[in-house]
Amino acid sequence: MALLVLVIFGVAYGLLALVNHYLFRSYAYDLGIYNQALWDYAHLRLNTNSVMRYNNLLGDHFTLVQLLYAPLYYLFGSYTLVVVQIGLVLGGGYGAWRLHLLRTQGRQPGAAIGLLVLFLSTWGIYSALAFDYHDNVLAAMLLPWLLYWLEADRRGRATVVAGLIAASKENMALWLVFIALGLALLHWRTPARRYWALAVAGGAAVYFLVVVKLIIPALGSGDAYLYQTQYIAVGRSTGEAIQTLLTRPGYVLELLFKNHLPNPNGSLVKAELHAMVLLSGGLALLRRPTYLFMLAPIYGQKLLSGNISHWGINAQYSVEFVPVLHAALSHWLATGAAPRRAQWLATGAATLALAATIVSMQVRKAPGFNKAAAQFFRGRHYQRGFNAGAVHQGLALVPAGARVSATTPLVSHLAARPYIYQFPYVADADYIVALRAKSTYPLTLPGLDAQLNEYQTNGHWRVLLEQPPLRILQRIRPLPEPSRRFFARRAEGGADSTRGPGARQ
Repeated sequence: MALLVLVIFGVAYGLLALVNHYLFRSYAYDLGIYNQALWDYAHLRLNTNSVMRYNNLLGDHFTLVQLLYAPLYYLFGSYTLVVVQIGLVLGGGYGAWRLHLLRTQGRQPGAAIGLLVLFLSTWGIYSALAFDYHDNVLAAMLLPWLLYWLEADRRGRATVVAGLIAASKENMALWLVFIALGLALLHWRTPARRYWALAVAGGAAVYFLVVVKLIIPALGSGDAYLYQTQYIAVGRSTGEAIQTLLTRPGYVLELLFKNHLPNPNGSLVKAELHAMVLLSGGLALLRRPTYLFMLAPIYGQKLLSGNISHWGINAQYSVEFVPVLHAALSHWLATGAAPRRAQWLATGAATLALAATIVSMQVRKAPGFNKAAAQFFRGRHYQRGFNAGAVHQGLALVPAGARVSATTPLVSHLAARPYIYQFPYVADADYIVALRAKSTYPLTLPGLDAQLNEYQTNGHWRVLLEQPPLRILQRIRPLPEPSRRFFARRAEGGADSTRGPGARQ
């Protein structure tokens, strides 16, 4: 039964994410960035990222796990990270199912299936899969396995999983600190596990601080960690933020619920998140508050941010809730319910979570939601108003290795080259490749047309292909090839800075 459930949801995830990429609903930020990095890693090079103009992408987010995926590039090309992400979610679900069976020693098989459906139905997965690729999905999907191996008393394997969580992204190491402290509380009466959890918490804290304070600034040519500036409501530095947390807890608690920005688009966005948590098994967080403690940094990084898009249920910013909600509900049912009652409760919780997810795809307060990208059960998800196959054929005219400036939906498909830029940044590009479709960020469609016409008429470019909505311009006299990839100035913002609707943060 578990295998059947995984297959059904795997098909749904494929229809969601793979179709989006084929139909050009993946973007420069983030899939284009990471596809170029993966291409470099597959060729045993560190990535000088031309999309972000970072001389080492690890100076933005310290994400080591992509190195592990690099060989798959030769099998799946630009789809690699999309396929990997689907596999990670299914693997996390399988681990969640195994976890509940272990906790109940197989006495609640029906509840284990119900909880598996809840896990795979929770909105955080669909929001993440509908929007490119993100390394925190790996960390979230490894959590069930961390809990499983610790409860199975296989601490060596649990240590490997903990290391992968920390290596997935630097902020996931901070999350691991809270997870490990929570595990120390849950296993307090088992000294070996308690000491292991405390050691992991300490190691993750040291790793986070070293990466953020030393490694990222060194790789970023001395620039401070970019993302600490997003929390101005609590402080302009880590020290100020900690001081605010300690001296003004009431103020910080208030920020978790109210729109603290003058932008009216933020109204009810935080309330929507809290409602979705409750509808997806969140009551278990109150019954087992240790798991709520594990979510403290996730709530903080979402709701204390100065970026409204972080607050709600869009994109990848909610995927960490999925394994914690499952684990809390599993713990509650495993310790306080008879098998038949547990099965009914798990089935009811899964039904409610699935219904909440489907409704959230129809009606959503969080701004910037792309219904066509998310609603894989509706016809519009499979339509773009143009012939996507013809666009893919047109892209084949761009030579491999040529320097390219492309509009945001095309970057992830053209990223396997040393120089790929997001238009309107052109620099030394040999080709300008533009898709005159909905996602033209950072330009409006008239602005895009105006710039393309200017290049087309200035005498330095010729039209290689005019096949609406695709236009390809070729530089008449290519500029000299740079001796090496190097960028004197990085692009504004980072891989988590707002890039407009459908163009990623």
